[in-house]
Amino acid sequence: MNKIKWITQAIAQPSSIQKELFPDFANVADELAVEWELALDEVNLPSITILMSDEQKASIKRLDDYMLSISGPTNIQFWNDDALCHSSEWEYMRTLAREILLSMGWEMTAPAKSDAIYINKG
Repeated sequence: MNKIKWITQAIAQPSSIQKELFPDFANVADELAVEWELALDEVNLPSITILMSDEQKASIKRLDDYMLSISGPTNIQFWNDDALCHSSEWEYMRTLAREILLSMGWEMTAPAKSDAIYINKG
């Protein structure tokens, strides 16, 4: 569960730390969403879900459901660096990520930058 731990720790951080996890040219809000989606593939494997409690699954679902509720073309304003730094939507996502960390028993520390995977759109 390395991917889900990394991205959950990343989402739980303040925007200043989140921005340090990616190259300067990256749209950090968008990158965090992409990393989250990739991590969900790992979490949804039967060999992983069987190890998780109902509360752990529910905490992950709460964040995923919220992210989906503010996704799509009509919500593009939530997926840029300005929103990452200043929006209540991102503050709420950070809160939901901290709830996942608590339920999983994971540290609330920032993940290592070297673990980041980013999409180069350049």
